[in-house]
Amino acid sequence: MRKLLLMVILSMFSIKAFTQSYNIPPFKRGGDKVLHFTCSYIIQYNAYNYLEPRFGKKKAKLYSTIITLSIGAGKEIIDQIYRKGWEAGDMYANTAAIILFRYEIKY
Repeated sequence: MRKLLLMVILSMFSIKAFTQSYNIPPFKRGGDKVLHFTCSYIIQYNAYNYLEPRFGKKKAKLYSTIITLSIGAGKEIIDQIYRKGWEAGDMYANTAAIILFRYEIKY
């Protein structure tokens, strides 16, 4: 579990923390949503691959989904408190990444 938490923390710091505050045109056109989608997919993938040998496929899917949604919701809470507010589109991007991963894992 420590390895998973370390992996999540390191992946969070490897991406620029203030992407929403930059005035770069691609971020105005949804680049932030792409970043949310990508990070959520990576977190879901790594959490599932870490948990699957320990808990089995069914529980690993559930736990990795909960972990990914919790991290995404936590990010939006931070945005609400310290930035201009949360965006529903960010959570839609997080959810889309989870749905895509769960669809791909069937095959």
